[in-house]
Amino acid sequence: MINIKLNYNKSIREKFKTYNIDKDKLENFLNYHTNNLKKTRKWWYFEINVKGIKGVDSQYFWDEDEIEVALNCSDCKTLKQRRLFFLSSLVHEYRHWVQCKLENVSGKKLDYSEEDIAERSDNYTKNKYELECVEWEKLVEKFNDLI
Repeated sequence: MINIKLNYNKSIREKFKTYNIDKDKLENFLNYHTNNLKKTRKWWYFEINVKGIKGVDSQYFWDEDEIEVALNCSDCKTLKQRRLFFLSSLVHEYRHWVQCKLENVSGKKLDYSEEDIAERSDNYTKNKYELECVEWEKLVEKFNDLI
């Protein structure tokens, strides 16, 4: 069983209040999907720091136990859109953490550049590991509808 504890900084906790997101439900949701993805008989415990950053681009630095989540959304006009963008960004970067720490994916396999991201090139949009993150973003949309 894998148990992951997310530690949020003040700006992230404020966003949870603003968007009325239950931290425990989100953590349970992520743990459930993580355990369905990675089967193990051993008990594993991890802590991840989740930090809010100014801007619209979230990020995860390979081999770290910290996720940086964007606090702003450039194309979101409603509270519902901003909430979904926030949740999707957090889950996307969390999925990268899972790839790195639990699935032992090398950072070299995410072989795209900042230009590829900006241009939305095939090198980025068709990368196997990015597609996995997009799958989890779709899962969090369902979570968002439930809570």
